[in-house]
Amino acid sequence: MLLNLHVKNFAIIDEIDIDFSEGLNILTGETGAGKSIILGSLNIALGAKADKDFIRSGCEYALVEITFRADSKEVIDKLSEYDIIPENDEVLIQRKIMPTRSVFKVNSENVTVSAIKDIACVLIDVYGQHDYQNLLNQRKHIEILDSFCKNDFEKALEKYKKTYAEYLELKKISESPEIDEVKREREMSLLEYQINEIEEASLKENEEEEVKERLSVLENASKIQNTLMSVKGLINENEGNASDSVDASLRELSGISNLDSNLGELFEDLNTISALISDFERKIGRMAEDYEANEEELDRYRARFDLINSLEKKYGRTISDVLEYLDEKNKELDELKDYEIKRIKVLEDFENIKEELKKEAGELTKLRKKYAVQFEKAIINNLTDLNFNQSEFKVVISESEDYRPNGKDKVSFEISVNPGEPLKPLESISSGGELSRIMLALKTCGADNGNLQTYIFDEIDSGISGVTAWKVAKKLAVLSLNNQIICITHLQQIASMADIHFEIRKEVSDDSRTNTYIDRLDEEGEIKEIARMLGDEFDSDKFRENAIEIKKQAMDFKKQISE
Repeated sequence: MLLNLHVKNFAIIDEIDIDFSEGLNILTGETGAGKSIILGSLNIALGAKADKDFIRSGCEYALVEITFRADSKEVIDKLSEYDIIPENDEVLIQRKIMPTRSVFKVNSENVTVSAIKDIACVLIDVYGQHDYQNLLNQRKHIEILDSFCKNDFEKALEKYKKTYAEYLELKKISESPEIDEVKREREMSLLEYQINEIEEASLKENEEEEVKERLSVLENASKIQNTLMSVKGLINENEGNASDSVDASLRELSGISNLDSNLGELFEDLNTISALISDFERKIGRMAEDYEANEEELDRYRARFDLINSLEKKYGRTISDVLEYLDEKNKELDELKDYEIKRIKVLEDFENIKEELKKEAGELTKLRKKYAVQFEKAIINNLTDLNFNQSEFKVVISESEDYRPNGKDKVSFEISVNPGEPLKPLESISSGGELSRIMLALKTCGADNGNLQTYIFDEIDSGISGVTAWKVAKKLAVLSLNNQIICITHLQQIASMADIHFEIRKEVSDDSRTNTYIDRLDEEGEIKEIARMLGDEFDSDKFRENAIEIKKQAMDFKKQISE
């Protein structure tokens, strides 16, 4: 449900704030007062195209904010797809329009325009003159009929869609060109060569680092050994070596170490150093022996290093990549070896899925024809309520050439709104007034689904007056019993049915700027506005009396349908 619309710096709007409610919300006002601008701002927030021309003159940006109550599982599930959690069960959609770009936010999180449009589909239905024209598109007719069908149809459609997805996948595989035997043998031969080359190398994870490190040691073995021997000589063999110097120092300290505890600690420290030097001397000697030059091992590691580099250049940057490549090629080889068997299996599966799809599509057709009878009766009743007396309506279901995501049916609507006239395709309707009433009849049929929905109607009163206007007003009142309706109208009959009535007016301020304002009317304000819509220009008592009578008739009807 739409709770609030806040608009700032948009076209001729300085700033307005509208709180909507359940039931029938009516917006009226003089021609040019800004009714279309308000509806336009709502569409802008829901992803319609916008540019800098929408920014009010002299302002840096335009802002539109709409607040919804997340009052259905469908809405909550859709928001969760974008990781959006309603705050206090509310959703705030914002659009800020700047000269070079627009920014969309949902509950303060930036989102894309495609996400906004996707979310808007479950939040609100907006119907203007352009939307009525969608009735003329036959591809929409199947969607309208399906929305009328009940739970058993929804389950059957969900089952069909899963089968259809499998069908498309198998169809793609089955229609792919067959691999001829010569080509298959050639590809298998190449794969076997690559697999053998990698497997014969017996690669191990991270082996290249180990080989590289060992190769570095082998290539520098003589340098390492000479350095170690030089260090050993400095410690113990050359004149003035470290070992002799430490031993001489120990002999000197031994004579005085018992004279003071500090001297004793110094003697022990030097003794530890002497022991460490002795251990280091033995260790460096053993290590020097280990670094004997070994040309045979050096050649072996060079060959291994070159082999690893060669395989990495061919099949991947690292040994991990090469081993992953090996797994992929083994799978490809297995597929080629079993190609004929697998292709026969795919073709068999494809034939089976076609039979299953045919059966499930037939079940959808059966259910559509069942509900089409109910739909036709409901539409005729609604058309009668909307002053299409003795009208006829027919749902024509035929078979399409191929399977579609929603079955194998083509649905079209045929209608006759004049007694004695034959049924004709709905697209033959050219009158905007007739189309708007037919749209209302269709929406009334599909609106009772247990969830409160929000519908916005603009120009629903196009081309109608008199008794027909009362019929449309009554139908909107019925529709608003279980749904939120926001309707922009020029007709007093429709305005009189309002649960909440807003007047839109345009004024020129002291600084010669045009501003649009919106006021929620009280009972007296409603009467005055209905009188204006009747043509009252001078606060005539006659017009006021007529307005009071029209409002009374509307309230009597609303009381009747709510009991």
